[in-house]
Amino acid sequence: MRQTCIGATESSVCFRLPYLRARVWVVVLCSGLFCIDAEPVIASDDSRLLARFAIDDTSSSPGPSVLPVPGGIVDSGTPLPAGATLYSDTYWTAFADLDLATLVKAARSDGEARFAEAMKLLAAGSYESAESIFLAVSRQATDPNVAVASQFMLATTLRYQREWTKLRDISLNTQLGSDDRKITSDLERWGKAFASAEQQVVAFPDKAVVLPLTLSAVGTPTIHVRINGKQYDFWLDTGSSVTVVSSAVAEDAQIALLSPDTLMVRTFAGVVQVRAASLKRVEIGSIVFTNCPAVVIDESLMYLRAAGPSGPAGRIRVDGIIGWDTIRQLDLLMDYAAERVVMRRPEVRGTSGTSAQNLAWLGKPLVEVRTKSGAKLHFTIDTGAQSSFLNATVLEKTDIATTRADNRVFGIARTGRETDRVVPFLTIAVGGKSLRLQDVIVYGPVTSGLINCDGILGSDIARYGAIHVDATNSLFTIGASDGGEDPAE
Repeated sequence: MRQTCIGATESSVCFRLPYLRARVWVVVLCSGLFCIDAEPVIASDDSRLLARFAIDDTSSSPGPSVLPVPGGIVDSGTPLPAGATLYSDTYWTAFADLDLATLVKAARSDGEARFAEAMKLLAAGSYESAESIFLAVSRQATDPNVAVASQFMLATTLRYQREWTKLRDISLNTQLGSDDRKITSDLERWGKAFASAEQQVVAFPDKAVVLPLTLSAVGTPTIHVRINGKQYDFWLDTGSSVTVVSSAVAEDAQIALLSPDTLMVRTFAGVVQVRAASLKRVEIGSIVFTNCPAVVIDESLMYLRAAGPSGPAGRIRVDGIIGWDTIRQLDLLMDYAAERVVMRRPEVRGTSGTSAQNLAWLGKPLVEVRTKSGAKLHFTIDTGAQSSFLNATVLEKTDIATTRADNRVFGIARTGRETDRVVPFLTIAVGGKSLRLQDVIVYGPVTSGLINCDGILGSDIARYGAIHVDATNSLFTIGASDGGEDPAE
């Protein structure tokens, strides 16, 4: 049996369009050690069902009590016209596939047009402008489809931007019914838990920071960090949406919790509880993060089962994880072959609107890739995954062939599911670089009524050269030069 260790996880949401006969979709946010989104609902497979966008009440907690309306977000545009808008399969399929050009063209109402505009702004990194439109569309009542989707995208974006008080009070800024407001209840709890956190400050040195890069037993890039003056080994995991510390590290480094409330996250092991925290001082080389938001998870869950010839051979302890929320603030280059990482202050480089831009955050970081046949797909980046993965839905729209293979995927704290298909060779182009991936594990099929994830780029892509992540300029490249010089050159 072939066994693969992976730091990736799955979290799912069921997007059920309200009041209309609509397709029932199941959303799997397949990237991230921790996905802080709504929990799953098991939906009927009837594709013409009256449905809602809902969460599983058994695994999520109620939202916070009503608090004062936050400032800073303003209603934009003119009032939406009267008259209900019927469900459009073309429109919502374009949304799920991130085909923003079709999304704009397929819009039949002001609400759909404005939601499409907000998604384009989000893809371009104009988060505040997107938030204003999401809020406006979530308040209107003539198009319940975009109202529900807008509220979810608004809440997700507020969390990403760490606008905690606005997220805490989001339920006060909508005209949606109580059932539909439940979609953001768990996210609102995150706003409440982090509302007292002091604003993060990042201090960069004048020159690039070059640090040793080691690989864990499962291929995850690992670096030394200092927290409150004490040194630990942390994973550099683009697949984790948040920065994480184990409870043992939290106690040793005297990390203060922000709230007594527990929050729910989904890991590969299932739903677990975490606590909100603020790391007073985090040093990555000479880069200093002050008041860094993070979550604390019980140390008993912070290990990975290492694969042996016939099963798990041991446990790999994880002190903590530098997640995407921190990585996106860096200009980061990981050179596995040279065993070093280069980090520096990100600078806007005039790439806006160019074809070179291939990385966008749309609920999760997504990289645009192209298959050998020219099909455009969107993969998440997960350096915490040993291997790359392909969503089985891609097989339906491409000529990619698979073969039978037994695989077992391991994750944090316990064994995950088995899979039975692989793509022997998958040729894709990423940022102009051609990659020929071998034995790519197929999962799913998983389709969504939000944003489709066509696959996962794992750490196996490092064989093609240094991995460069520059979220500020929406760039992701493979095979970049390091040499301790400017990683953007």
